[in-house]
Amino acid sequence: MKCFILAAFLLVSCASAENIFKINITPEEAQQYLNSAQLRGVNEIEYAPKTGENPLPEARNEKGEFVYMGRVIEHPEDYVEEHYDAHQYHGQDGLGQYVYGYKDWNQGKNEKRDDAGTVTGSYKYVQPHGRDFIAKYYADKTGFHVEDNRPAHLKLPATKTPAVLKAEEEHFRLWGELAAAAGHNPDPFAPEYQTGEGAYQPSEAETREYVHDEKPYVPGPEETGEPKGFFYAFDYNVPLLRNKAEREELERLRAINNKDE
Repeated sequence: MKCFILAAFLLVSCASAENIFKINITPEEAQQYLNSAQLRGVNEIEYAPKTGENPLPEARNEKGEFVYMGRVIEHPEDYVEEHYDAHQYHGQDGLGQYVYGYKDWNQGKNEKRDDAGTVTGSYKYVQPHGRDFIAKYYADKTGFHVEDNRPAHLKLPATKTPAVLKAEEEHFRLWGELAAAAGHNPDPFAPEYQTGEGAYQPSEAETREYVHDEKPYVPGPEETGEPKGFFYAFDYNVPLLRNKAEREELERLRAINNKDE
């Protein structure tokens, strides 16, 4: 009976899996795959779905120790093997456009480049405290730009703690005493130290706002024939060793964070 259930599970998994492998296709055909890949959501990332779990399979080394994928497990009853239906895809049209992405049990990413050279994408992962970190970005002629979902107070510039301020005060006090005893001015910004000799002066070009100039793609002499593209996408099973207590704690933290959002 167990064999029948396992066989049925594998049959369903294989039947529902996506497996696309296309090489040496025309740019037009590749672009159709690239456009369909964008339907996966460049800005909407899902984690790989969990397909099941089971106790750790029995395996022991020559010492009689319980092992899992080469790792000695002292208390296998504290662990479980989970399974996830991971996914990845990648395609290029041979003319500069591309898409790629993946999703695993606790992370995922999508990115694309259009015919103008603009790159957009996003990524997401589960942080140790259970909250999702989500970033969205784009890069064009004006540079790289990114936004994320961190709370506003975490995006503020770093500030000196009272301990650091106290240490600085003590450092400069001692520096002043030693410099005075040696007969030197302890202030490095005093006029006698600021001659201006060798001071760096940026050029006019360096002070202008930077605008990136994306040059059109020109095939090299070794590249002959018409441009070709490719696209692949496939699902694959990912076994994951999970400590039951750690899993329970992470799920508790995620439930709290989801309630707050």
